[in-house]
Amino acid sequence: MYTKEYKDISIELATLLDALSHPARLQIIIHLAKYKNCPANNISSRLPLSKSTVSQHMSKLKEAGLIICNPKGVCNSYELNYEKLYLLKKYFSDLINEIDSWKDKQMECTDNKGNCSNVNIKLIEHG
Repeated sequence: MYTKEYKDISIELATLLDALSHPARLQIIIHLAKYKNCPANNISSRLPLSKSTVSQHMSKLKEAGLIICNPKGVCNSYELNYEKLYLLKKYFSDLINEIDSWKDKQMECTDNKGNCSNVNIKLIEHG
């Protein structure tokens, strides 16, 4: 049975991975790893994309909590949200460890009649 905690963690991990699933957003993350309090126009000038496209990618990263917007007058500056990035690292590491733990113990998914066996799926647990 899935626990609410696991469901919440799964949703958050999927949201974070979705936010990172575009090459332009990965480039923005890398740029912000190099420079903190980076003005939006600086980020736009570093990518071969229109300002509006960069703005849309920034919004997706901000919604996922991966970047933080710091209003500075008429121009916003951005920085990485390291707390969220470290949480992503932990979630992903836990997921890989969970997958690894089953590598040599995998069971058949079906019985001899082609029905799925009654195997409970263990979800990622965090302590």
